[in-house]
Amino acid sequence: MEVNGRHQHAFFNPAGIAFEIRCFHMAPGTVFQGDPSAEFTWFAGYRWRVALCASCHTHLGWIFTGEGLFYGLIAHQLLETQ
Repeated sequence: MEVNGRHQHAFFNPAGIAFEIRCFHMAPGTVFQGDPSAEFTWFAGYRWRVALCASCHTHLGWIFTGEGLFYGLIAHQLLETQ
């Protein structure tokens, strides 16, 4: 899905770590960690929570909630399946 006119975004977190994320309507197989936070959000009006793989608990990205809901998943963590 597109957020702010794009499917893919690049951001830095407060520690200076770069993330390339892709936005999705759904992310089956994810679980969430922490309370929603607006601190250092990359998308104005949205709060975020960490999204983890439900099986291995690898950090996959974030779920963003605000006027709607979307997932920002780290591009290099995604695997294509057929």
